Amino acid sequence: QGYAFPVATRSTANTNTNLTTTASTKPVEKIQQVRTLQVPAAKLKSKCLEILKLLQCHQHGWVFNDPVDAVELGLLDYLEVIKHPMDLGTVKNRMENGHYLSLKGFQADVFLTFNNAIVYNPEGSIVYNIAKEMKDKFTNHYNNLLCQLKTEGEDGKRKNGDACAL
Repeated sequence: QGYAFPVATRSTANTNTNLTTTASTKPVEKIQQVRTLQVPAAKLKSKCLEILKLLQCHQHGWVFNDPVDAVELGLLDYLEVIKHPMDLGTVKNRMENGHYLSLKGFQADVFLTFNNAIVYNPEGSIVYNIAKEMKDKFTNHYNNLLCQLKTEGEDGKRKNGDACAL
């Protein structure tokens, strides 16, 4: 089994918007796909775990590897401010257990990890600055992955004769 992911942006026309339902049964906007690439699930999982490993092994990655223990750290308002806690260890467990059905879900949880730190910590603080740096690193790795998968997909189409000839 593989995953399809969009390689083009959604249409801005409201009439072309599709809706799908998540596990929580809330309607979610679905990106209209101009064309998609099929990626084997095992390959996608492996690539995402590589990105996570880079983040977790980063010199500041330890800050985000485990859930925030608000009690131990004395952050009494943490769960009032942060409604959806997330950490890289949880993302890794979810990836290993097949929780993510798309790259977007994976990306959203990694962003949530860093955005939570950015929201909770004062601008200019050490944790705030590290979170911004790590989010930028993730964004670069994620965008590189998308480009790599797109290139590999196009190369595969050429090899299989599925590409259009001019």
